[in-house]
Amino acid sequence: MALERRARAAWLLAAPLIALALLLVVLPFAWRSGSALWQCSVEPGCADLLSPYYTDALMNTVALSAASVLLALPLAVLAGMALLKRPGLAAFTQWLANQGANFAGVPLALAMTLLFGVQGLVTQSLGWSPVSIQGWSGLLVAYLCFQWPLAVVLLLPAMSLLDANLPEAAATLGASPWRYWRLVGLPLLAPSLVEVGVLLFANAAAAYATPFALAGGSAQVLSVRLSSLVSGDLFADPRLPALLALELFLLLALAMAVGRGWRRRLEASC
Repeated sequence: MALERRARAAWLLAAPLIALALLLVVLPFAWRSGSALWQCSVEPGCADLLSPYYTDALMNTVALSAASVLLALPLAVLAGMALLKRPGLAAFTQWLANQGANFAGVPLALAMTLLFGVQGLVTQSLGWSPVSIQGWSGLLVAYLCFQWPLAVVLLLPAMSLLDANLPEAAATLGASPWRYWRLVGLPLLAPSLVEVGVLLFANAAAAYATPFALAGGSAQVLSVRLSSLVSGDLFADPRLPALLALELFLLLALAMAVGRGWRRRLEASC
């Protein structure tokens, strides 16, 4: 009974927020997307969405997001492993990671320019720039600058819940630290890693300020392409931005659905 009362109280407290989200987000999005799909079914012109200009933006978004996740997650795990041995640094690392997770957009673009621009510190020191700040490599480095700290913030609580006696028991049985993490630690963390990976993917796929600040309207990612369709183009087809937003939504929904199913399967196997 107590649990039922708490659940009812939670629903009552969340009801205003849910109603506001439905009124201001879900209903307008559903209406606009449905209207655009209906217009495309009876009128020509929506085939432009399948042009290389937009399909390349979709592929670049998926590739950049996936690459940033694949790089940020192992680095965050290594940071968590180090902090398990030095718990005294956890508070400072948490603070530093919180700052880095919010270091995006124009400040990050300015820092990248000061480091890798034509007159940047790294460019002047080496005589050449290892990163093209307006190219794919620059976007990947920029994404990693806020994806890695965010991964640390999200993974530290999960890693701190691991039983501290497990490494000692593994060492007693003759297992090396690497063997312990490969056979025990990482499998226990696998559901959390999947969940954090999905959140990082969604965060990168929906990022707008950072790619736009670095490369302007030439950044070939979905968020920038969507922005260019709704700002200043008097001759743009109004159906295209709605369909592009729907495409981005379906991409994020698919990533979350796959991640949730994968996590449930891992939890069932543990």
